[in-house]
Formats: sequence, C-alpha cells, structure tokens
Amino acid sequence: VAVETYTLSKTYNMAGWRVGFVVGNPKIVQALQKIKSWLDYGIYTPMQIAATIALDGDQSCIEEIKEKYQTRMEVLIQSFKDAGWEIQKPKASMFIWAKIPSVVEHLGSMEFCKQLLQEAKIALSPGVGFGHHGEGYVRIALIENQKRIRQAARNLKVFLKRFEDTKQK
Repeated sequence: VAVETYTLSKTYNMAGWRVGFVVGNPKIVQALQKIKSWLDYGIYTPMQIAATIALDGDQSCIEEIKEKYQTRMEVLIQSFKDAGWEIQKPKASMFIWAKIPSVVEHLGSMEFCKQLLQEAKIALSPGVGFGHHGEGYVRIALIENQKRIRQAARNLKVFLKRFEDTKQK
C-alpha cells in the first residue's frame, strides 16, 4: 500500500548528490520509475559508483559521521549560547532549526541572515525560504569543524552586542 524513500544525503555525507532509492509496493515503484524516466535519464556514473561503494562498504563510517555531527551540534549550541543566542537542541539531523535571537527578531530571517553574513561572516539559511511559517527562524548546517564554529560564535557575539547596545540607548 505504500513506498519508502531513502537518500544517502546525510548518512553518507552525500548531500546535494540526490542519490537515493524507493522500496515498497511494486506497482507504485513501477509508476514512480516511469515518471522518473520522463523527467530525466539517470545520475552521473561516478555518483552511482560512490553510492554503491557506500552502501556495500564498511558501515562503521556511519557512527563516525553521527558522532562528528553530535559534537559539532553540542559545540555550536554551547558557544552560541555563550555569545548570547539560546538555541534548542535538535533531536536529530545535520541541521539546527533555530529561532532568531530576540534582540534581532525585528530584522526578520532574511535581513538577519544577510547582515550576519556581511558583518559576522556567518552563513545561515533564512527560515522564510522554507515557507512563510519559517519566518523568525534560521537553519544552521553543521558542516564546519569545531574551530570554525567557535570562531563564528565569537563573531556572533560582536554582532549581537551591537544590537544590544543600540537597544539600551
């Protein structure tokens, strides 16, 4: 009665490759295959080979990847908290969905991200890009190492301080 989709994006660090598969009801899978054949004709062969190697190879990398993202998430949440931005810990993912700090919520997610990029050299995805209910939030990708995350937190602290100082005047 159903199908299940699976991608290699996060499990094997292949985000953006759009490699995955569908399993389940044979009639539905066949219909999806037909629709897919009308839209395109396959993916780049080296990506297919890499996906095959990932699926058939040693799976210990999955735990290593999970631990890496877990550590990055913990470092980011703590260092951003120390910089003045309290963020809720996500249950899972290589992304954090965070409400923008109250001191800058008047900017909205797009302007906040724009100014943060220009002034603090921190790139985030504005929540409004995920639909109107995303306004007031940002998506943070946990792609940087701990050293870069801590540097971003130092830059963030300076950025937020400017708004706090303006608010106090």
